[in-house]
Amino acid sequence: QRQEKYNCQMGTRPSGPYAGGGDIDLAAELTANLSSAGPEPLDKALARLLEPGVARRLAFEPTGCRTVQLALDTLDRRAGAEVAEALKGQVVEAIRSPHANYVVQKIIKVLTPEEAPFVVQEVSQASWDLARHEYGCRIYCRLLEHAASERSTSRLIDSVLGETEELLRHTFGHHVVECALEHGLPHQRKMIIDAIRRSPLRNAWNRNAAYVVEKALMYGDEEDRNGLAMDLLSNPASDIAALARSQYGSMVVRAILRMPEPIATKAQECIRNPASLIQLKATKHGRRLLEDQGIVYEALPEHLAMTSVGAASEAAARAGA
Repeated sequence: QRQEKYNCQMGTRPSGPYAGGGDIDLAAELTANLSSAGPEPLDKALARLLEPGVARRLAFEPTGCRTVQLALDTLDRRAGAEVAEALKGQVVEAIRSPHANYVVQKIIKVLTPEEAPFVVQEVSQASWDLARHEYGCRIYCRLLEHAASERSTSRLIDSVLGETEELLRHTFGHHVVECALEHGLPHQRKMIIDAIRRSPLRNAWNRNAAYVVEKALMYGDEEDRNGLAMDLLSNPASDIAALARSQYGSMVVRAILRMPEPIATKAQECIRNPASLIQLKATKHGRRLLEDQGIVYEALPEHLAMTSVGAASEAAARAGA
Protein backbone atom coordinates (compact mmCIF):
# COMPACT_ATOMS: atom_id res chain seq x y z
CA GLN A 1 0.00 0.00 0.00
CA ARG A 2 2.79 2.42 0.84
CA GLN A 3 4.54 1.74 -2.47
CA GLU A 4 1.34 2.40 -4.41
CA LYS A 5 1.51 6.03 -3.31
CA TYR A 6 4.70 6.37 -5.36
CA ASN A 7 3.65 4.53 -8.52
CA CYS A 8 3.26 6.61 -11.68
CA GLN A 9 -0.39 7.42 -12.17
CA MET A 10 -0.40 7.25 -15.96
CA GLY A 11 -3.81 7.69 -17.47
CA THR A 12 -4.94 10.42 -15.07
CA ARG A 13 -5.66 13.85 -16.54
CA PRO A 14 -2.58 16.11 -16.47
CA SER A 15 -2.84 19.41 -14.64
CA GLY A 16 -1.57 22.93 -15.27
CA PRO A 17 -1.60 25.31 -18.21
CA TYR A 18 0.72 23.13 -20.29
CA ALA A 19 -1.51 20.05 -20.17
CA GLY A 20 -2.89 19.14 -23.53
CA GLY A 21 -1.85 15.67 -24.59
CA GLY A 22 -1.36 16.86 -28.19
CA ASP A 23 2.34 16.09 -28.42
CA ILE A 24 2.26 12.30 -28.53
CA ASP A 25 3.89 12.20 -31.97
CA LEU A 26 6.59 14.64 -30.87
CA ALA A 27 7.25 12.61 -27.73
CA ALA A 28 7.55 9.44 -29.81
CA GLU A 29 9.97 11.12 -32.23
CA LEU A 30 12.12 12.49 -29.42
CA THR A 31 12.12 9.14 -27.60
CA ALA A 32 13.34 7.42 -30.76
CA ASN A 33 16.16 9.94 -31.19
CA LEU A 34 17.16 9.79 -27.54
CA SER A 35 17.27 5.99 -27.74
CA SER A 36 19.55 6.07 -30.77
CA ALA A 37 23.24 5.28 -30.39
CA GLY A 38 24.52 8.00 -32.70
CA PRO A 39 25.33 11.61 -31.70
CA GLU A 40 23.32 13.18 -34.54
CA PRO A 41 19.88 11.99 -33.31
CA LEU A 42 20.77 13.08 -29.77
CA ASP A 43 21.75 16.54 -30.98
CA LYS A 44 18.50 16.74 -32.93
CA ALA A 45 16.47 15.75 -29.85
CA LEU A 46 18.30 18.27 -27.68
CA ALA A 47 17.73 21.09 -30.16
CA ARG A 48 14.01 20.30 -30.26
CA LEU A 49 13.74 20.11 -26.45
CA LEU A 50 15.47 23.47 -26.09
CA GLU A 51 12.95 25.21 -28.30
CA PRO A 52 10.91 27.64 -26.17
CA GLY A 53 8.18 25.88 -24.24
CA VAL A 54 8.70 22.38 -25.67
CA ALA A 55 10.31 20.59 -22.70
CA ARG A 56 8.03 22.42 -20.27
CA ARG A 57 4.90 21.45 -22.17
CA LEU A 58 5.97 17.82 -22.48
CA ALA A 59 6.80 17.60 -18.78
CA PHE A 60 3.15 18.16 -17.88
CA GLU A 61 1.83 15.48 -20.22
CA PRO A 62 1.40 11.74 -19.51
CA THR A 63 3.64 10.57 -22.36
CA GLY A 64 5.83 13.64 -22.63
CA CYS A 65 6.98 13.49 -19.02
CA ARG A 66 8.62 10.14 -19.76
CA THR A 67 10.40 11.62 -22.75
CA VAL A 68 11.83 14.47 -20.68
CA GLN A 69 12.97 12.00 -18.01
CA LEU A 70 14.68 9.92 -20.70
CA ALA A 71 16.44 13.04 -21.95
CA LEU A 72 17.74 13.82 -18.47
CA ASP A 73 19.02 10.25 -18.16
CA THR A 74 20.57 10.14 -21.65
CA LEU A 75 22.07 13.55 -22.36
CA ASP A 76 25.33 14.75 -20.81
CA ARG A 77 25.17 16.81 -17.64
CA ARG A 78 25.50 20.17 -19.36
CA ALA A 79 22.71 19.39 -21.80
CA GLY A 80 20.61 17.87 -19.02
CA ALA A 81 20.92 21.06 -17.00
CA GLU A 82 19.75 23.07 -20.02
CA VAL A 83 16.68 20.85 -20.39
CA ALA A 84 15.97 21.10 -16.65
CA GLU A 85 15.95 24.91 -16.95
CA ALA A 86 12.64 24.55 -18.78
CA LEU A 87 10.92 24.16 -15.41
CA LYS A 88 12.57 27.18 -13.83
CA GLY A 89 9.86 29.35 -12.33
CA GLN A 90 7.34 26.49 -12.50
CA VAL A 91 8.86 23.98 -10.06
CA VAL A 92 6.06 24.08 -7.47
CA GLU A 93 3.41 23.78 -10.17
CA ALA A 94 5.34 20.86 -11.65
CA ILE A 95 5.56 19.17 -8.26
CA ARG A 96 1.79 19.33 -7.91
CA SER A 97 1.30 17.77 -11.34
CA PRO A 98 0.71 13.99 -11.51
CA HIS A 99 3.17 13.87 -14.40
CA ALA A 100 5.68 16.70 -14.10
CA ASN A 101 6.54 15.74 -10.52
CA TYR A 102 8.43 12.78 -11.98
CA VAL A 103 10.53 15.17 -14.05
CA VAL A 104 11.42 17.16 -10.93
CA GLN A 105 12.37 13.94 -9.17
CA LYS A 106 14.57 12.97 -12.10
CA ILE A 107 16.30 16.38 -12.04
CA ILE A 108 17.17 15.84 -8.37
CA LYS A 109 18.48 12.34 -9.11
CA VAL A 110 20.74 13.15 -12.07
CA LEU A 111 21.85 16.74 -11.38
CA THR A 112 23.55 18.28 -8.37
CA PRO A 113 21.97 21.21 -6.47
CA GLU A 114 24.67 23.41 -8.03
CA GLU A 115 23.58 22.36 -11.53
CA ALA A 116 19.88 22.98 -10.84
CA PRO A 117 19.79 25.39 -7.87
CA PHE A 118 16.35 26.73 -8.78
CA VAL A 119 14.67 23.52 -7.55
CA VAL A 120 15.49 23.99 -3.86
CA GLN A 121 15.10 27.76 -4.18
CA GLU A 122 11.53 27.49 -5.44
CA VAL A 123 10.57 24.72 -3.00
CA SER A 124 11.94 26.84 -0.15
CA GLN A 125 9.71 29.74 -1.18
CA ALA A 126 6.61 27.53 -1.18
CA SER A 127 4.49 26.77 1.86
CA TRP A 128 5.65 23.86 4.01
CA ASP A 129 2.28 22.30 3.11
CA LEU A 130 4.11 21.01 0.04
CA ALA A 131 5.66 18.38 2.32
CA ARG A 132 2.14 17.12 3.02
CA HIS A 133 1.20 16.95 -0.65
CA GLU A 134 0.78 13.55 -2.30
CA TYR A 135 3.50 14.39 -4.84
CA GLY A 136 5.33 17.06 -2.86
CA CYS A 137 6.44 14.59 -0.20
CA ARG A 138 8.32 12.69 -2.93
CA ILE A 139 10.42 15.75 -3.76
CA TYR A 140 11.55 16.16 -0.17
CA CYS A 141 12.42 12.46 -0.06
CA ARG A 142 14.50 12.66 -3.24
CA LEU A 143 16.35 15.73 -1.91
CA LEU A 144 17.17 13.85 1.29
CA GLU A 145 18.33 10.77 -0.62
CA HIS A 146 20.56 12.66 -3.04
CA ALA A 147 21.58 15.97 -1.43
CA ALA A 148 20.95 15.86 2.33
CA SER A 149 24.28 17.44 3.25
CA GLU A 150 24.08 20.25 0.69
CA ARG A 151 23.61 23.56 2.50
CA SER A 152 20.42 24.80 0.85
CA THR A 153 18.80 21.37 1.15
CA SER A 154 19.79 21.13 4.81
CA ARG A 155 18.22 24.51 5.53
CA LEU A 156 15.04 23.50 3.73
CA ILE A 157 14.75 20.25 5.70
CA ASP A 158 15.49 22.03 9.00
CA SER A 159 12.63 24.41 8.27
CA VAL A 160 10.16 21.66 7.43
CA LEU A 161 11.11 19.60 10.48
CA GLY A 162 9.93 22.48 12.62
CA GLU A 163 6.50 20.96 11.93
CA THR A 164 7.54 17.37 12.72
CA GLU A 165 4.75 16.72 15.22
CA GLU A 166 2.14 17.34 12.55
CA LEU A 167 4.05 15.79 9.66
CA LEU A 168 4.72 12.46 11.34
CA ARG A 169 1.00 11.81 11.75
CA HIS A 170 0.06 12.96 8.23
CA THR A 171 -0.78 10.52 5.42
CA PHE A 172 1.95 11.88 3.13
CA GLY A 173 4.04 13.99 5.49
CA HIS A 174 5.27 11.00 7.47
CA HIS A 175 7.26 9.82 4.42
CA VAL A 176 9.36 13.01 4.61
CA VAL A 177 10.09 12.45 8.31
CA GLU A 178 11.02 8.81 7.68
CA CYS A 179 13.45 9.82 4.93
CA ALA A 180 14.99 12.44 7.21
CA LEU A 181 15.61 9.75 9.82
CA GLU A 182 17.23 7.47 7.27
CA HIS A 183 19.15 9.97 5.14
CA GLY A 184 19.18 13.25 7.08
CA LEU A 185 21.86 14.85 9.23
CA PRO A 186 22.39 13.89 12.90
CA HIS A 187 20.83 17.06 14.28
CA GLN A 188 17.74 16.44 12.11
CA ARG A 189 17.35 12.92 13.50
CA LYS A 190 17.53 14.35 17.00
CA MET A 191 14.88 16.97 16.16
CA ILE A 192 12.54 14.21 15.04
CA ILE A 193 13.10 11.93 18.01
CA ASP A 194 12.64 14.83 20.42
CA ALA A 195 9.28 15.54 18.75
CA ILE A 196 8.24 11.89 18.99
CA ARG A 197 9.17 11.72 22.65
CA ARG A 198 6.71 14.47 23.51
CA SER A 199 3.88 11.93 22.91
CA PRO A 200 5.60 8.58 22.35
CA LEU A 201 2.73 6.19 23.03
CA ARG A 202 0.21 8.31 21.13
CA ASN A 203 2.53 8.36 18.12
CA ALA A 204 3.14 4.62 18.33
CA TRP A 205 -0.62 4.07 18.10
CA ASN A 206 -1.05 6.25 15.01
CA ARG A 207 -1.10 4.41 11.68
CA ASN A 208 1.25 6.96 10.05
CA ALA A 209 3.42 7.96 12.99
CA ALA A 210 4.08 4.31 13.87
CA TYR A 211 6.29 4.03 10.78
CA VAL A 212 8.25 7.06 11.96
CA VAL A 213 8.64 5.67 15.49
CA GLU A 214 9.91 2.39 14.04
CA LYS A 215 12.49 4.23 11.92
CA ALA A 216 13.52 6.39 14.88
CA LEU A 217 14.27 3.23 16.89
CA MET A 218 16.47 2.07 14.00
CA TYR A 219 18.28 5.20 12.81
CA GLY A 220 18.62 7.61 15.72
CA ASP A 221 21.87 7.78 17.67
CA GLU A 222 22.17 5.30 20.53
CA GLU A 223 21.27 7.68 23.33
CA ASP A 224 18.16 8.99 21.56
CA ARG A 225 17.01 5.53 20.47
CA ASN A 226 17.40 4.13 23.96
CA GLY A 227 15.61 7.10 25.47
CA LEU A 228 12.65 6.69 23.12
CA ALA A 229 12.45 2.96 23.80
CA MET A 230 12.51 3.49 27.57
CA ASP A 231 9.82 6.18 27.26
CA LEU A 232 7.57 3.62 25.62
CA LEU A 233 8.46 0.82 28.03
CA SER A 234 7.75 3.06 31.03
CA ASN A 235 4.05 2.56 30.29
CA PRO A 236 2.16 -0.33 31.95
CA ALA A 237 2.81 -3.77 30.45
CA SER A 238 -0.87 -3.94 29.50
CA ASP A 239 -0.42 -0.86 27.29
CA ILE A 240 2.62 -2.37 25.59
CA ALA A 241 0.71 -5.60 25.00
CA ALA A 242 -2.23 -3.66 23.56
CA LEU A 243 0.18 -1.87 21.26
CA ALA A 244 1.85 -5.12 20.22
CA ARG A 245 -1.45 -6.73 19.23
CA SER A 246 -2.33 -3.89 16.82
CA GLN A 247 -1.33 -3.78 13.16
CA TYR A 248 0.86 -0.68 13.34
CA GLY A 249 1.87 -0.75 16.97
CA SER A 250 3.31 -4.22 16.54
CA MET A 251 5.96 -2.72 14.22
CA VAL A 252 7.10 -0.47 17.03
CA VAL A 253 7.24 -3.29 19.58
CA ARG A 254 9.19 -5.48 17.15
CA ALA A 255 11.73 -2.69 16.71
CA ILE A 256 12.16 -2.45 20.49
CA LEU A 257 12.58 -6.22 20.77
CA ARG A 258 15.45 -6.01 18.27
CA MET A 259 17.33 -3.49 20.39
CA PRO A 260 20.27 -4.48 22.62
CA GLU A 261 20.04 -5.35 26.32
CA PRO A 262 18.63 -4.40 28.72
CA ILE A 263 15.91 -2.85 26.57
CA ALA A 264 15.00 -6.04 24.70
CA THR A 265 14.67 -7.95 27.98
CA LYS A 266 12.37 -5.32 29.44
CA ALA A 267 10.20 -5.51 26.33
CA GLN A 268 10.12 -9.31 26.60
CA GLU A 269 8.91 -9.00 30.17
CA CYS A 270 6.05 -6.78 29.04
CA ILE A 271 4.74 -9.28 26.50
CA ARG A 272 5.41 -12.51 28.42
CA ASN A 273 3.31 -11.91 31.51
CA PRO A 274 -0.01 -13.86 31.57
CA ALA A 275 -2.26 -10.82 31.13
CA SER A 276 -0.25 -9.65 28.14
CA LEU A 277 -0.33 -13.09 26.55
CA ILE A 278 -4.12 -13.05 26.71
CA GLN A 279 -4.17 -9.78 24.77
CA LEU A 280 -1.58 -10.88 22.23
CA LYS A 281 -3.23 -14.23 21.50
CA ALA A 282 -6.47 -12.46 20.55
CA THR A 283 -5.22 -10.94 17.24
CA LYS A 284 -3.23 -12.20 14.27
CA HIS A 285 -0.66 -9.44 14.75
CA GLY A 286 -0.15 -10.42 18.37
CA ARG A 287 0.08 -14.12 17.53
CA ARG A 288 2.68 -13.46 14.83
CA LEU A 289 4.77 -11.48 17.27
CA LEU A 290 4.64 -14.32 19.79
CA GLU A 291 5.60 -16.84 17.13
CA ASP A 292 8.51 -14.68 15.98
CA GLN A 293 9.72 -14.54 19.58
CA GLY A 294 9.43 -18.31 19.91
CA ILE A 295 6.74 -18.04 22.58
CA VAL A 296 4.42 -21.06 22.66
CA TYR A 297 0.77 -20.31 23.35
CA GLU A 298 -2.56 -22.09 23.42
CA ALA A 299 -5.74 -20.99 21.64
CA LEU A 300 -7.64 -18.33 23.57
CA PRO A 301 -11.19 -19.08 24.80
CA GLU A 302 -13.78 -16.77 23.22
CA HIS A 303 -14.81 -15.03 26.47
CA LEU A 304 -11.17 -14.11 27.18
CA ALA A 305 -10.69 -12.87 23.64
CA MET A 306 -13.59 -10.43 24.11
CA THR A 307 -12.10 -9.25 27.39
CA SER A 308 -8.75 -8.57 25.72
CA VAL A 309 -10.40 -6.47 23.01
CA GLY A 310 -11.85 -4.22 25.68
CA ALA A 311 -8.50 -3.89 27.41
CA ALA A 312 -6.78 -2.95 24.16
CA SER A 313 -9.42 -0.33 23.37
CA GLU A 314 -8.96 1.23 26.79
CA ALA A 315 -5.18 1.36 26.29
CA ALA A 316 -5.59 3.08 22.93
CA ALA A 317 -7.97 5.62 24.48
CA ARG A 318 -5.48 6.38 27.26
CA ALA A 319 -2.79 7.00 24.66
CA GLY A 320 -5.05 9.44 22.83
CA ALA A 321 -4.89 7.39 19.61
